[in-house]
Amino acid sequence: MKKIIVFIILILLVWAFGSLSAADLLAEALAQAGLADKLSGRILLQVEENGEAWYVGPEDKMRYFLGRPADAFALMREQGIGITDANLNRIPVGLMEACATETRQCPVPASPDTDNDSLPDDLEVALGTDTMKADTDGDGFDDKHELANGFNYLGSGVMPVNLDFTGRQKGKIFLAVERNGEAWYVNPADGKRYFLGRPADAFALMRSLGLGITNGDLDKILAGTPGFLLSEGERDIHESVNRERTDNGLPALRWNDELAAVAREHSMNLARENEAFTAFGVACDYPLIHHEGLEFGIYNSERLGNRGVHYFSQTAENIALLSGATYKVVYWEGDPVGVELAACQKKREDWDAAFKSAVDAGRDNEEKLAIVRAELLRRAAAFESETAIKASEVNWRAEDIIVSEMTKGWMESPGHRANILNGDYDEAGVGLAYVNGFFIATQVFIKRADCGFKNGPCCEKPGYYPYCYVPLECRDSICGE
Repeated sequence: MKKIIVFIILILLVWAFGSLSAADLLAEALAQAGLADKLSGRILLQVEENGEAWYVGPEDKMRYFLGRPADAFALMREQGIGITDANLNRIPVGLMEACATETRQCPVPASPDTDNDSLPDDLEVALGTDTMKADTDGDGFDDKHELANGFNYLGSGVMPVNLDFTGRQKGKIFLAVERNGEAWYVNPADGKRYFLGRPADAFALMRSLGLGITNGDLDKILAGTPGFLLSEGERDIHESVNRERTDNGLPALRWNDELAAVAREHSMNLARENEAFTAFGVACDYPLIHHEGLEFGIYNSERLGNRGVHYFSQTAENIALLSGATYKVVYWEGDPVGVELAACQKKREDWDAAFKSAVDAGRDNEEKLAIVRAELLRRAAAFESETAIKASEVNWRAEDIIVSEMTKGWMESPGHRANILNGDYDEAGVGLAYVNGFFIATQVFIKRADCGFKNGPCCEKPGYYPYCYVPLECRDSICGE
């Protein structure tokens, strides 16, 4: 009998291996696939924890952490699929009160109800009904009655509901592309679409429609996202860096939301780039980070300025890439995929070193950006030819481990360490993103200036004219170009 090899892929492909019986592996795979299929499109609530909510994607059958309202709303929209009004109208509308049970009440919508017809104004706008009239089409029946009973609330007759079509859409999230991109969730339990509305409304509704699940069963569904909030990770990285500073006799850095927003935008841009050449389930992928920005400024100082942050006399940026998930890969002994897995890390290191050398040798910013763009295309092309593998047991590493290793990596790198231990810096912000099992962090440091920056007051010094930082000029006591 052929031997089965099990690889655990961890932190940029460090492996451990062993063997399992074919029967055990088959049973394990069927159990995972069966539960994920049964719960496809459902909202799951961890009953053994604090009620954390997860969404099981109906296409990839992976679970996604919903976190706080804003995070959940953003993720649900990312999972959304565009749909025409004609097709959307084939799915019956669910009303908030339908989620009530003997043990729980429905969430109270944040949107007002101007015409007092028990339909929130946000929902009426999404449906096209009149927020000022309880009976939009004037047929003697109020909009809520017609919605609840399948009648056309905008005219005569009934809605063109198609239950076969609806059955195929259960668990999906749709975006109304012919309107304003309103988001709807098709509840697998009743086959009705529920309006997601504002972030708080959407989050409350999703939780009210949730299904309780034990940790044991939840672990059988592959996780597509970490089980902690990125906003918490950002703050914890900041605090971890501050501990390094205070341990070295330096004052802690003050958190700055504007710096964090710029850092977060850069991390998210890098994450979007990496979508083209990273994934669960390939023999090798090619994650990449770089300081050079393609979206809103080539370097940190320019990105800050382009987002209206000018009040600094000195700035620096640290970035980091870290694998945040482990997953198991199973293949037969002698399968060529084993060679590909073993060679992946060395290939990554060689490509990264060559890329860094090329960027450093770039003669000017335009050449450096051209090198970055060419590298993105190269990695995307190589990724397309990678061997597909079956990943199982995706486990995201704990947040404290991610924070610790992120900080440790910076402190062991001379350039990053120098930024962290630079006593001139007094404020910082961190931005964290993830993509296909990897975390990308950006930390921005500044020395805050009291004067001399763009749109700020001119600096004054006895015996000198008022002045600004080059190339700004002082006009009417304000620094400008």
